[in-house]
Amino acid sequence: MRAIAKLSRKFLFGLLLSCLAIIILAPAPEAMEFPREGVPEIPNGVAEPFAGRWWLGFPEGTGTINGEPVVDCSSAVELTANGADKLSYKSSSGIETEFELMSFSGRTTWLPEWGESSIAVWVSKDEFFVYSVDLATGKARWGNPMVFRRC
Repeated sequence: MRAIAKLSRKFLFGLLLSCLAIIILAPAPEAMEFPREGVPEIPNGVAEPFAGRWWLGFPEGTGTINGEPVVDCSSAVELTANGADKLSYKSSSGIETEFELMSFSGRTTWLPEWGESSIAVWVSKDEFFVYSVDLATGKARWGNPMVFRRC
């Protein structure tokens, strides 16, 4: 009887060790990589390329779940160049704010008068991703962008 109990413990230990090895050695699921640097044809830190009416939604691709856009072209976000490095943002509900733009590491930082800044990364002349920046840590939220598409 003791031999069977000893064998059972060894079997359970081996099984647990095998499960642990599988968990440790199995590749972790990868989060979708979103762009962190813009296309070189579009200048960073310049307001003019942002000017226009914009659809606002989420990235599309394998592994993403997309619903309706946050803002469609019937009630688009309006961006207006206000000088070379200032951008006026008018939401679909009519709320306006202004951002100072700054070029940094192949992308454009949007600096509001107060609150969190944002990082804009151009994907094409008609689409860019915006990542919010955590006010406490100064780190971009690279895994959770909003997508702006020109209407």
